[in-house]
Amino acid sequence: MTEDELRRFLGVIKSVRDRAIFTVAYWRGLRASEIGLMPWNAWDQKARRIYVWRLKRSLAGEFPLSPAETKALTAWRQIRGNQPGPMFTSRKSGSYTRQPHGKSSAGIGRGQIHALFAGYAAKAGLPEHLRHEHCLKHAVATHLLAKGADIIVVKDWIGHAQIANTQIYAQIRNRQRDADAQKVYLQG
Repeated sequence: MTEDELRRFLGVIKSVRDRAIFTVAYWRGLRASEIGLMPWNAWDQKARRIYVWRLKRSLAGEFPLSPAETKALTAWRQIRGNQPGPMFTSRKSGSYTRQPHGKSSAGIGRGQIHALFAGYAAKAGLPEHLRHEHCLKHAVATHLLAKGADIIVVKDWIGHAQIANTQIYAQIRNRQRDADAQKVYLQG
């Protein structure tokens, strides 16, 4: 997903909750199942930091929020309030997820995340192969690399336990660079 495609995707989202979900999911490189695990108190509002729990043996950690995340979460707080519970509540009753600390809560489920993402991606006119939420994790990794972030920084940012997993994104970036170069060379 290019940065332009990401802007188009986020631009079609009118729901304050959904905009916060996908803004945080992008900037933190979250899997769909990790979104529902986030408790409200993962966000340190004064310090503008967020604690991220990860699955699949990925590394958890506390991260500084981007201005876009702070704006989206602040807008969501105006609707959600500051009470304890999941960061992103489900609109469906009975949709429960297990929190990392063992307590159940009504966080949004990965099926809902997938359906929301696919709908917004279609509305934004994204190609079929970009209509799954995991492309946000791929996108932030490749965008960071394109902006010159060291691969070790990207590894930590998206929670990879093994650098070999992160190197895949560097290879994707190299293929994109090669394709872009060919376009330029053909025009010159």
